[in-house]
Amino acid sequence: MLRVQLTTQTEPQLVGRVLVSLGLAHASERQRFFQYFHSVAAVRYASHRQQRAYVSGNRQRQALLTAIELGRWAEKAPRPILGEVLASSQLGQVLMDDLRYLLQEQLEVLALDAQHRIIERQTVFQGTLNSCPVHPREIFRVAVMSGAATVIVAHNHPSGQPQPSTSDRAFMQRLAACGQLMGIPLLDGFVVGLHSYFSFKEAGILPKTVEKRIEPLKTN
Repeated sequence: MLRVQLTTQTEPQLVGRVLVSLGLAHASERQRFFQYFHSVAAVRYASHRQQRAYVSGNRQRQALLTAIELGRWAEKAPRPILGEVLASSQLGQVLMDDLRYLLQEQLEVLALDAQHRIIERQTVFQGTLNSCPVHPREIFRVAVMSGAATVIVAHNHPSGQPQPSTSDRAFMQRLAACGQLMGIPLLDGFVVGLHSYFSFKEAGILPKTVEKRIEPLKTN
């Protein structure tokens, strides 16, 4: 979608484009809108009587006012928080409930803000019974797109054993290095088994350097 900065010059053009998309292509419709409201911002302060007079029973005009109201709500809506990470042990139990019974290996990324609140959670790979090819760029794409301060990754072992393989350890070290380079540290990595989990942070395997603006994750 083409984004245009809203100014006093571009505002009539943007309103006109929306009106055309709603099937109100005649120039008089744009004139009518600004005759009643003078600006898009003025819709917020218009009375119900004024809005009804503008709409005058026309569904497309009502749709325009609804879209403006929706846009204003979206701009001010708080960011959804999917959960909060208090400690590795707490998150490990949650991940076990979600991942331990899966028949295929699956890798999830949890994007966190600086207060350890989960702002995004995505499954980035689902592999075969014993393999799940992953590349760090897929992990950090989620982090960058969500504006994360730090990330946690987790995957399950369909065998039921949580002990990380040699490739698991190498991959976590690679992610940690990439995270430090990008300024989005890897806070922890989990391997989920059937009855227990493995935390790279609890095991002391991940680097301990974390940016000052991010709280270190508790391991007890």
